[in-house]
Amino acid sequence: MERLVYFNGKMVPEEEVKISVFDIGFMYGATFMEAVRTFNHEYFKLYEHLDRLDKTIRYVGLDTLVSKKEMEDIFNMVLEKNIHLTDKDDDCWVCANITPGVGFPHPLMKQKDLTPTIVVYSVGLPHKEYVKYYTEGRPAVTPIIRNIPPQCMDPRCKTRSRLHYFIAKREALEKDSESFTLLLDINGNITESSGSNFFIVSNGILYTSTPHNILNGISRQTVIELARELSMPVHERDISLYDAYNADEAFFTTTSYCILPISKINNIKVGKQIPGDLTKKLLDLWSKKVGVDIVGQAQKFARVE
Repeated sequence: MERLVYFNGKMVPEEEVKISVFDIGFMYGATFMEAVRTFNHEYFKLYEHLDRLDKTIRYVGLDTLVSKKEMEDIFNMVLEKNIHLTDKDDDCWVCANITPGVGFPHPLMKQKDLTPTIVVYSVGLPHKEYVKYYTEGRPAVTPIIRNIPPQCMDPRCKTRSRLHYFIAKREALEKDSESFTLLLDINGNITESSGSNFFIVSNGILYTSTPHNILNGISRQTVIELARELSMPVHERDISLYDAYNADEAFFTTTSYCILPISKINNIKVGKQIPGDLTKKLLDLWSKKVGVDIVGQAQKFARVE
């Protein structure tokens, strides 16, 4: 069975997707992206993801690049054409990458063709990469490199320009081969991981990093909504390493695994059990809301990857 990819107006086999070496996304890292997962083969918060993508494109001054309705149609087409590749009890990711198109081999030359490059593809969820951390917790390491200050680039703009993430991940993995990175801002406060948001629980209160210097994740917002349903107080504020080391629980949130407990930060143990009581309540409620045992699904399909 062959996976089909949306590429500039057509559904084609993935091996036929070929992008010019002069594409601005390749030349300048100007690639705008979203990744949406399914539950029971239906998108979870597709419109929220599309809205964020639309705002990203508007922020960089390319609001005519592609419309939200066009992207909705493309996402639905890709899922329809490829969902048969996913087990009926499993789910998938659908990821979009958009660039301003083919540009100029030299920065002094003007871009002649204003046609964007749009690639949207589906892929299986990488359950095996994270499944054990639901019960063991994943360690986190703070690297030397800092997150990009919001004075330079608004972090709500979701792009593939992630060299700082790449360097941070390499440094973290050298210190602990099991770890996720946890970036600080220039003032020493915790921001986010390279692809996920960060929460701690202290004395029954949920804290998450202030939104001015992080990507405001869809999963992050979902956790805040779930916490309020559980009458759990939530505060968005600066979080120091001191706060994190002394927390009762800590966890990451992102589209694929939803919520993943943190076992230790810089080799300092966080909390007394994995997952913590409130972390488990949030993950259980999320599972109930979407009609999928999130942890059970990962455990089942990690074995067959």
